[in-house]
Amino acid sequence: MTIEDLPFYRDRILERIDQLRAFLNDHQPVMAELMTVGSVTRHEERLKKVNTIEVNTISDASVDDIIRVFQDFCIDDVDLLSRLSTKVTTKYPGLIIVPEGGELLSGIIRDINDAKSDFASAMKRVNDQKHIRFKEVHRKLPGLVAVHSTRKIMFVGTQLKKVTFAWRLNRNQVKTSASELIAMLDRRRAAALKSPATADLTVIANIDRAMSLLDTKVLKDGEAYRLCRTNTFPVPIAHLFTYRAEDTERRNNKYAETDYRVVKASLPIFGVGQKPSFKRLPNWEPPSDEAPSNERRISHSYTELVPGADLGIFIMSKN
Repeated sequence: MTIEDLPFYRDRILERIDQLRAFLNDHQPVMAELMTVGSVTRHEERLKKVNTIEVNTISDASVDDIIRVFQDFCIDDVDLLSRLSTKVTTKYPGLIIVPEGGELLSGIIRDINDAKSDFASAMKRVNDQKHIRFKEVHRKLPGLVAVHSTRKIMFVGTQLKKVTFAWRLNRNQVKTSASELIAMLDRRRAAALKSPATADLTVIANIDRAMSLLDTKVLKDGEAYRLCRTNTFPVPIAHLFTYRAEDTERRNNKYAETDYRVVKASLPIFGVGQKPSFKRLPNWEPPSDEAPSNERRISHSYTELVPGADLGIFIMSKN
């Protein structure tokens, strides 16, 4: 496989999206709610802060509107490319319900997702080194939004009762050790130095300082290292409630007659049958300082290893 094969894999995704268009023309949706989450600029990305994120909604969207969302993974506007974040991509939460043809629709969506997986694999084979691969892929396919091109489409085969869209800030915390953190920082340092002309010396200095501290610091009783990461920008999610089949166990679900799950909602979700109850995604507003705080007692405190360095490394201690 060579870089010259990438257009073939990209075009195969588009061909299968055209099959989805034909299906929707033959099975007109009974519900087509499309939402577009406002883009984040490169300036906001650098500041790691966004004041509001607007959500635009199209109710009773046309088939062309729906297909346009899935085809929108290549930006031709050079000015737009220079202003918008390349890491925080446009999201298109939504809900498309068709009255019948679930088995056929499921197969079409599976074929699109398979083509997306093949495209992702083809891009990975271009080069083992991520930064070189990025340059080569975008030289061949200028304006490609790789993340959006490989996002999977979700199909729900059971009748939906209710779908509620909301925002979530992804957070995670990993228990770790000084040696594991030093190894991780060593890899970060090597990656930062791969392009000496664009290397951020402040970032490298902060990594060096963190590695030095990890090598010499003795933790007190009750202290431990934690790698904590919080996404700077919120992501849209969907709460899905589906009717449970009569012969299925309840499994201690507090929702007596439904199964419930939360999924990412970067693309519209497809379902079959009748319209469910529906709540749109509101505009994102950051929590105000006056918002009520959690009154539960916090049993641990977290101190950043290198204050302001944004390395995600904290020392956890008991209060």
